[in-house]
Amino acid sequence: MTNPKNFKESFDFLIKHAQEKTSFSAQELSDKAGWELVEAEDNIENRLSDLVEEKGGQYFAKPEILRVRLNDFKELLHQKKRLFTDYVLEVSPSVLIYEFFMPLSREDRLREALDNLFYRDTIEQRIQEIGIAQIRAGLDLSANYSDEKIQQLVFDFIESTIGGYSIYLVNGRYRADLLASRTEVVNRPFAYGSYIVDETTAIVRFILPVVTDAGKFEHGNILEPAADSTQANKRAELIRWLFLNFFAEALIRVVQNEDEIWLLESGMRSAFYRWTKREE
Repeated sequence: MTNPKNFKESFDFLIKHAQEKTSFSAQELSDKAGWELVEAEDNIENRLSDLVEEKGGQYFAKPEILRVRLNDFKELLHQKKRLFTDYVLEVSPSVLIYEFFMPLSREDRLREALDNLFYRDTIEQRIQEIGIAQIRAGLDLSANYSDEKIQQLVFDFIESTIGGYSIYLVNGRYRADLLASRTEVVNRPFAYGSYIVDETTAIVRFILPVVTDAGKFEHGNILEPAADSTQANKRAELIRWLFLNFFAEALIRVVQNEDEIWLLESGMRSAFYRWTKREE
């Protein structure tokens, strides 16, 4: 393991050369850090590859080192790990975004319903609730699809498309009755309740990629075009049906005695879904 002495000296040495954009040799780094020459060369090759590059037999400190802190530099030399992670950018040019606007009065039930959708046994229960025949008809599947294959299709959809959700809260006001004048509101009986109501709403957001294999680019090449899939619209219809039947219908069951529940769809198309309470 690298001798920890003179970490600050070696760090300051590299920072100075990065700022001045000047080259240095392994021997110069060795002298400054108090390392043996072979140790300096090993550190450059195996530990400092994110921060030092070789050009024409000379070494240069990369500009990235100017964002590095001394403690990170020490950890890099101690543990022989990469300081920066290489990422591959995956572009999904076609996505569906769903946002539920739901009252927060039963947040515990809401989170329970959401979390239950990430377990295989609760998905199996939802399949039984909907029925294989309705799933077959909704997805326009041929008779060649066995019940087991349809069930696996649903599992694959959940596995590949629904990875999680996010919740954020918004505060708002709404009119809880027919439009009235201020005089009418002031004079109406107390039993009518509030005319304008303050409410905290939980917005549950799902982002569903429709085309995920359209283009993968090394990090940095973000200007390269991503080709859309000709099957995107068809796949979006399948995802839309599965989401509305497996997620939306499951979520609205936990909300009781609300006049309306809203769902906003964006991405490939814009749509507004509104569940209203059926009059008795």
